Amino acid sequence: MSLTSKDLQAIGDLIEEKLEAKLEEKLEAKLDQKLNQKLKPIKKDLRKIKATLDETISFFDRELINHGHRLDRLENRVGLAKFSNPA
Repeated sequence: MSLTSKDLQAIGDLIEEKLEAKLEEKLEAKLDQKLNQKLKPIKKDLRKIKATLDETISFFDRELINHGHRLDRLENRVGLAKFSNPA
């Protein structure tokens, strides 16, 4: 049994499809690797920014509460009307 030109063409097309699929997989893997390398420092910076922001918010929350307590004590001691926050 000999192979016809159609058989050879079909075999060539099949090989081409397989090669294309393999190349696409390898390319995607390489792109993911490169992207992760590029994003690693950005992710690190974002974690630092988030930590700093959380720390800043925590500090100002404590200060706000502390000043609120001090204001309440002053208002009580001096006999002023309670300060109402218009927010």
